Amino acid sequence: MSEPLLRVEGLVVEYPGGRRRPGLRANDDVSIEIAPGETLGLVGESGSGKSTLGDAILGFAPVTAGRIWFKGEDIVQADPKRRRQLTRLIQPIFQNPFGSLNPARTIGATLREGPLAHGLVSPGEADQKVAQWLDIVGLPPATARRYPRDFSGGQRQRVAIARALIMEPELVICDEAVSALDLSIQAQVLNLLSDLKRRVGLSYLFISHDMAVVEHMSDRVVVLHQGRVVEQGPVDEVVNHPSQPYTRSLLSAVPLPDPIAQRARRAARKETP
Repeated sequence: MSEPLLRVEGLVVEYPGGRRRPGLRANDDVSIEIAPGETLGLVGESGSGKSTLGDAILGFAPVTAGRIWFKGEDIVQADPKRRRQLTRLIQPIFQNPFGSLNPARTIGATLREGPLAHGLVSPGEADQKVAQWLDIVGLPPATARRYPRDFSGGQRQRVAIARALIMEPELVICDEAVSALDLSIQAQVLNLLSDLKRRVGLSYLFISHDMAVVEHMSDRVVVLHQGRVVEQGPVDEVVNHPSQPYTRSLLSAVPLPDPIAQRARRAARKETP
């Protein structure tokens, strides 16, 4: 069996309290693995600790205890220089593309910045690389000369995807990457992410509160509740034979177009032991 691309073991993330508020344990003994080329879905309701886990892997959240290995390297112990190097290999795609794009910079300037900083391209090659990735995500070359305000939410998310993948990462952390989009645009972006996974050979940690989206995207799924893993396994097994009441409640919240089928499904899941 090949070495996991990412392995998180016994992760604890705690935020200290203040004089009038208690501390918060956002992740409590969380362990997950992601294989090369795999999409691991991480699902739970708001406040379950999903984004905190992603932030800890990215180096944005403090790790109180536990270990995070990336390609066999303990990255919790990595010094600041190494963490900067790892930003190329572990890239995020966040929920709000407008908030993550600098409104004062053109799209081209934003996309050029990372590859130039990490020496992936020379200054003379940067514009060609930007044009290539804009084409891959379905945007015209003229996009490079325009600003984030000129685009719709779906188009901005395509720019965010290009910004992540132009860095040639091995792991992409998608944190509610489609939850702010209309349903039709969601489907387009999900299909694009699936296509790019096959085309480039990526691994995803796909974070969402929406079990239907996770089911569509994932090979395996981890269910997080109050900072702890309550269920995990192959996505078909977890979706069709959930063992935990919390997982069944998440599945029952997924809407069906037929209201009669929706009521029947919820009733059946409530009766499942």
